[in-house]
Amino acid sequence: MNDIIYGKMADLLLFAVGFREGDKIYLKYDRGQEDLALLLAEKAYAGGARYVLPEAADARFTALSVRPGRDSNWFPEHWKAKTEETVQPGWKNVAILSEIDADAYEGRDPAAASRFFRDLGAALRTRQEAIMKNAVPWTLSYVPSLPMAKKAFPNLDGDEAIARYWDAIIRIMRLDLDDPVGFWKGKMERDAARSAYMDGLGATALRFTGPGTDLTVALAQEARWIGGFDHALEGTDFMANIPTEEIFTSPHWAKTEGRVRLTRPFTMHQNLGPVPLNAWFEFKNGRVVDYGADEGAETLKAFFDIDERGRYLGEVALVDPASPMAREGVVFYNGLYDENAACHVALGKAYPFTLRERRELDDEGLLGLGLNTGSVHEDMMIGGDEVDVTAVLRDGTERDIIRGGAFLI
Repeated sequence: MNDIIYGKMADLLLFAVGFREGDKIYLKYDRGQEDLALLLAEKAYAGGARYVLPEAADARFTALSVRPGRDSNWFPEHWKAKTEETVQPGWKNVAILSEIDADAYEGRDPAAASRFFRDLGAALRTRQEAIMKNAVPWTLSYVPSLPMAKKAFPNLDGDEAIARYWDAIIRIMRLDLDDPVGFWKGKMERDAARSAYMDGLGATALRFTGPGTDLTVALAQEARWIGGFDHALEGTDFMANIPTEEIFTSPHWAKTEGRVRLTRPFTMHQNLGPVPLNAWFEFKNGRVVDYGADEGAETLKAFFDIDERGRYLGEVALVDPASPMAREGVVFYNGLYDENAACHVALGKAYPFTLRERRELDDEGLLGLGLNTGSVHEDMMIGGDEVDVTAVLRDGTERDIIRGGAFLI
């Protein structure tokens, strides 16, 4: 990709974390993204960064440690200390991901992979909790890689697939504009207005209906809708994901009922096996009690084996069916891009910062307020042109939110 596009991406990522002179940046990037990472670091230092700590990720190495027969996995203490230090005040966290090694865990023993990610989650618990409560500003974005492009465009050769994927991402992230940062500032204000509207409704639940779907998601009543900028505990406004099209809140972990069929492949952060296609889930008292998929059902089992809390919801998000991602008409096989193409729910841990009043709560306290806990958080897409969304209000009346493929707020 040319330096102009990379330069705009670097500027967007620094804007997304609210970069200021004197900041320290923890910069994690997938292998192959050294050029973009180096350019971002150069811009950060030119803007007065105190330090940029780079970390190249290569899942091929970690996948080698996933072996049958291991009851537990060991991680170096200095590695855990680094991950915890970089969520202390004064740090900003940026991740540049590409899923170049998304298939690194395929063919590995599913039970061993479940244990590995369980132990990894325990090792990173302090960091994960800090990120989930917005202790520091953080952001992530994905850039195309050959594996991503070949999944999205299987009928094209490698170079054509990469080029087609980049064309879509440039449009979606508005990198074709002279001032992408200015666009996203305005976009965040519009999303904040949509969130304020949903808060004003005082809905107690959302109902999703469509082919294979009749799902009622009760909302945690002390949670607010989030859209636009997030607000870090240290005072900085930031964008956790770029691009983003969602407004979201926390469902009540024990009160989801019904059946849902996913409208896009279930692409997970945990690489536990084949991507589940045409997956479906049945909920009772908030818990997934049955599930299946045309392909990749074994991956779902491996996911649920990581953490029992992964059978309960931790997020529900509304996305305009006419979002730029949806208009591309492409399944990106990427969690960030696909979640911004459709309404979605997330299995696993809720975001504590959705609470109207911020407070320090342990797991028991969060569960008492209806917010799910756990070590996983995986978005799955349930919306689309054929899926309607209705808000159930406190007085029992209903309000259409999405109908016939149109976002009505």
